Amino acid sequence: MDEPIALIEAYCFQSDFYSNFDLLKNKEVEDGNKIGARIKKKLFPVCLSVTDTTKNLRIFKYDLDRFLDLSKKTRDKHIKDLNENVIKKLMDIDGIGLSKATKILHTLYPQLIPMIDGLLQDFYTELYHKNGTKKWAEKQSDQILVAYYENLTNPFQQSAKNRVR
Repeated sequence: MDEPIALIEAYCFQSDFYSNFDLLKNKEVEDGNKIGARIKKKLFPVCLSVTDTTKNLRIFKYDLDRFLDLSKKTRDKHIKDLNENVIKKLMDIDGIGLSKATKILHTLYPQLIPMIDGLLQDFYTELYHKNGTKKWAEKQSDQILVAYYENLTNPFQQSAKNRVR
């Protein structure tokens, strides 16, 4: 990857900014608004019906370290499953885009799911799609997550992660 340090900085900024929120227990979909999701109240039941299906997804059987230790093929399969069964269904709700969908999922699974806000989407667009279009992010959001986790498995990040431990 061309810019793994920028991704680490973006993730660390989000982690520091939202660290107290991430430590709260028993968060609900509605709590996504505490991190800027701005979901309309009437959409909470619909979002909840989608996120209730997450309990059956294999990706949530792992913490971040164990997930990153999986083979790329297995990680990608779990990400595709998450994308097809949850992210796309959330984005099918009028008023929910990729940023809100990932904020909802980050609220429920802060240790595993990043918030892919507009700035991070723009970064990935610039890095991976030189034509500058962001449409791929909405239609193929799994590509962003695949690239995100791929960056975390980069040898630079792994050596940094080991120094922190």
